[in-house]
Amino acid sequence: MRAEGTGRKPKLVFLDRLLVTLVHLRPQLPHVVLAELFEVDRSTVSAAIRQVRPLLAARGFAVPDRPSLRLKTLEDVFAHAEAEGVELRLDGAETQVRRPQADRSAQRATRRRMSTELVLVRDTAC
Repeated sequence: MRAEGTGRKPKLVFLDRLLVTLVHLRPQLPHVVLAELFEVDRSTVSAAIRQVRPLLAARGFAVPDRPSLRLKTLEDVFAHAEAEGVELRLDGAETQVRRPQADRSAQRATRRRMSTELVLVRDTAC
């Protein structure tokens, strides 16, 4: 095991790795585009996202007006929405993903996948 501080230095500082991850997750920019924007290799962007996503997931999601409350699972989100009278809407967008076909691994096939986003909407009519 290496001593702390030894080894290769990251090409992106932590704040940039966090920003890359958030930009990838929210508007879903491809790794190649983020690599161009941050002037690094695509593999650097992929590594940054792999490092930061578990940290974000472990932290959970803050609830506006209640900073001490963290929603860490989908069940937590549903329970909070039900308790607060919040209407949940599912927002989705179809994006194309290039994947090799099962029988022809050398060729690439374009398949579509559904990208979904959970949107919390507070119902003010109640």
